[in-house]
Amino acid sequence: MLKKTLLLAALAATAAFPVAAEPLNYNIVQFAESANAEVPRDTMIIRLTVNEEGRDRAVVNRAFVRKYNTLTQRIEANRAFKSELLGRNAYPRYEYKNGKRTQIGWQETAQIKVESKDFTALNRLIAEAQNEANLQNTSFSVSKQKREEVIDEVSKAALARFQSRAETLARTLGFRGYKIVSLDLGQIGNQEVMSAYADAAAPMALRAMKAGSAGEIAETPNPGTEQISITVNGTIQL
Repeated sequence: MLKKTLLLAALAATAAFPVAAEPLNYNIVQFAESANAEVPRDTMIIRLTVNEEGRDRAVVNRAFVRKYNTLTQRIEANRAFKSELLGRNAYPRYEYKNGKRTQIGWQETAQIKVESKDFTALNRLIAEAQNEANLQNTSFSVSKQKREEVIDEVSKAALARFQSRAETLARTLGFRGYKIVSLDLGQIGNQEVMSAYADAAAPMALRAMKAGSAGEIAETPNPGTEQISITVNGTIQL
């Protein structure tokens, strides 16, 4: 009997304190606004491969180093170039005959990336360095500095559109103003796009090397453009 009385008293005490209601958010509006800009690609990127092979490892290495150093000097002579060694490898070469593997020599290679805003200078490097390196591909992109400038401009435009839309919504729905609850900026259009010229460049350069000791300087095609877009996703309360 005592336990039953205590239980009823506890229930009564609980009922005396109402459960706090969850806050209700009224007049919440979610929407997105975007802005974009088409930007010319202002940077040319080439990838060169230095290669040497033969039977004697020491002979191969000496010939490779001569080519590599000559190419490096050509690149460093122009301050407009920015280069990066992507990789260097030296490995034995084998021949398989009658199920038996026999070492027949050595091969040493290196891959170098060179980029510049001076397209003519890069094309001249390709022509002058044909005795030291093979051109693997050519691509174009928007430089980091230009990209950041455009992103700032496009972000401001997207935010201005968001603000204008918020003000229009508030007036249309009969409110004097609004409060921003959340904002999220997304970025699109950062990928480097390979041009059609890149696939054809390497075979053409190789043919030029076989034809003579000095290749002709190729004309640079239109590098194209890249679209940089910003989308503002936001929530406002009227």
